[in-house]
Amino acid sequence: MTLPIVTAASNFTMKKQLLFLLIAPFLVSGCVANGDQMAAFSSDVSQVQQRQIDSRLFDTGDETMVLQAVVGVLLDTGFKVTETNITQGLVSAQKGASGAGIFAGRDVRITVTTFKVTDASIRVRATFQDISRGTDPRYIRGEQVKDARVYQSFFDKLAQSLFLDANQV
Repeated sequence: MTLPIVTAASNFTMKKQLLFLLIAPFLVSGCVANGDQMAAFSSDVSQVQQRQIDSRLFDTGDETMVLQAVVGVLLDTGFKVTETNITQGLVSAQKGASGAGIFAGRDVRITVTTFKVTDASIRVRATFQDISRGTDPRYIRGEQVKDARVYQSFFDKLAQSLFLDANQV
């Protein structure tokens, strides 16, 4: 009876295969989605309908003026501006749970982006997120606010601010 010859190369290959068989179940189990994760993909509002709710087109070509008006509206409504980038057309802000009004008792984050559509029009898109913290403060969960009244209120204030700025009132 002859014994198979085990070389260093075949021994290394066997170790790799054994290691793969030990790790594979953990890799696959990490891909299983729970109910909360799947809820993120299901909604009563379609993507197109949500885009209509959270976007507005303004008749101005001055993107800097629009971003300044966005910052003004956010500050006036109790948000703390956390990031601005004029070249990319981005403003981010958040409001703590101590605020009053529509977001009373809730942590809220907003991200506003601007996009120059033509020389005379700019699209503004706002995304509100309701922030919830679990028992571990390192983990934060943000869920998009889908209430059209929130977006309507924000865009009404922004339109009023742009109107006043344009007419130098």
